[in-house]
Amino acid sequence: MSTLEPFPALIVRAEWADHVVSPMHDALSREERAAILAARPYAWLHVSRTPDDALDGQEVDPEALDEANAAALHRLLDAGLYEGFPVPALYVYRLGSGDHVQTGIVGEVPPQAFVDGRVLGHEGVQPERVDALGLHLARLGARSTLVALMFREDDDIRKIVEATTDGTPLRRFGAGDLEQSVWRIDDQESIERIRERLEKRPLYITDGHHRAMASVELWERAGRPEGAGVPAVLFPEDALRMLAFHRRIVGPLPMVVDDLLSALRERSTVEEGGTQPVERGVFGLYVGGRWYRLVPARDEAVVGVESLDVSRLHREILEPIFGFGAAGDPGLEFVSDAVPLGELTRRVDEDDGAAFTLMPPTFDQFVAVADRHEQMPAKATYFDPKPQSGLFLRLEAEERTPEGLPVTS
Repeated sequence: MSTLEPFPALIVRAEWADHVVSPMHDALSREERAAILAARPYAWLHVSRTPDDALDGQEVDPEALDEANAAALHRLLDAGLYEGFPVPALYVYRLGSGDHVQTGIVGEVPPQAFVDGRVLGHEGVQPERVDALGLHLARLGARSTLVALMFREDDDIRKIVEATTDGTPLRRFGAGDLEQSVWRIDDQESIERIRERLEKRPLYITDGHHRAMASVELWERAGRPEGAGVPAVLFPEDALRMLAFHRRIVGPLPMVVDDLLSALRERSTVEEGGTQPVERGVFGLYVGGRWYRLVPARDEAVVGVESLDVSRLHREILEPIFGFGAAGDPGLEFVSDAVPLGELTRRVDEDDGAAFTLMPPTFDQFVAVADRHEQMPAKATYFDPKPQSGLFLRLEAEERTPEGLPVTS
C-alpha cells in the first residue's frame, strides 16, 4: 500500500489567495492571530479559531465557537472563493522565503500508515490537544491545514516534480516574506510512479503531530473506513530548512547575573563573546546586556536523544539551575531562529531575563530519533517556511460541496 494517494481538492481562487491563505493556527501567537483576524475578514484563521483566541477575561462557549467557525467556512464557500477539482490528483506545492525555496507533493496519507509505523514522529502529543483538534475537525467537516512530512530524496520523484514545475502553475501568489505556487499532477503514469517510489519509504513528521493523531483517532472511531486520508505535503529532506528553538528565561531572573555566571562556571567553560553557536555542544548566553559562550563538559557515555544539544541544555543547565521540569514552565519561552536575534535580545533586556541559543539537530539525528521511536524534547526543531492553511480544502462528505461551485476536470 502506498503512503500517498491523489485526492479531489478545492483550491482557493487565484484572486482570493492573498486574502484567504494564512499561517497555521498553532504557528502564531494569540496576538499575531488577533491581528490577522482583525485585518483580514476572509482569512482561514476565522475557520480555525480556538478558545485560546478569546480576549482576556472573555468566556467562550465551545459550541458557539464551533458554529462561528462553520459559518466562516460556509461564508468562503458560498462566496465562491474556491475552485473544485473533483478528479483525484496530486499537487506540487512550492514555498519561497528569501533565498530559500522548498518544493513538495500534496496528497492524502492513509491513516493506517501512521498506525503501522510507515509514518514516524519525533515528538510526543498532548491527549487533550488531540481530542480538541479531533472535535474541531469532526464538527467542521473540512480540512485544510496540511501535515508536513519528510522523505529521503528520490531521483524519479525529483524528475517528475521538475517536469511538472516547468509548466504554468495553477496558482502563484504572495510576495515579500513568502511566495507560494501550486501545480497539478493529474496524469496517471506520474501518479503511479510517485506512489510506487514512496511505497516502501518511511515518512517523517516535521510539522503536525497533533493534527495527524487527531485524524487517526477520528478514523478509528468511525470504524476505520476505506478511502480515508490525512491531507499532507511531502518534502524531500534536502529541500527543508531546520532551525533551532532558542530558550528564553522570562525575567526577572531568580538570581543576580554574577551568581548565574558562577553557577554556570561550575558546569561549563564560560567565555565572553559570541552570539549564536556555530558548532554543536556549544551554547550562547545573553544576559545583562552581554553575550557569553558556554561549553559544558561532554559525557561521551550519553547517546540517543539525550545526546542532543537541546537535551543537554535542559539536563545540565535549565533544570539544575532554574528548576524547569521536563513538562515546561511558564517562565521558559521558546523562540525560533526565524525570530531576528535583535528581537530576542530586546525581549531579554525588557524584563531582565536571559536567553540561551543553540544549534538545531542535524537531519541524521532527527531521523535517528524517529527510527528508534524516541521523542525529542518539546520545541527541539523548527522547520521554516511552514505550509499555509486555506490553500487546499478537503470536504469530508461529497454532499457538502455547495451547489453551483465551479468544477474543473
